[in-house]
Amino acid sequence: MLRTRFSDAEWEALQGLSTSAGMSMSELVRDHLGALTVLERDEELEKKRVALLNRINANLNMIAKWVNTHKDSADAIEVIGHLVAIERAVKAAK
Repeated sequence: MLRTRFSDAEWEALQGLSTSAGMSMSELVRDHLGALTVLERDEELEKKRVALLNRINANLNMIAKWVNTHKDSADAIEVIGHLVAIERAVKAAK
């Protein structure tokens, strides 16, 4: 027996698929299980990604602290520049 949780939207989508295919929910799941490919995670790559995201998080925290400390003199252009650099780093990590 397989038990899983779905959001309401996911459940409705699955019910729609099973109805349109003329299958029971069990038949639909069994049919689709054969088409799945399980990908093995590269643990070393995952560790590097987590480390990178931790550094990015630390940078965001430093920027937030600086902005909160220097609210009156915060240079918006400088802050935006740092945020854009962080955004690029996050996109590159994907």
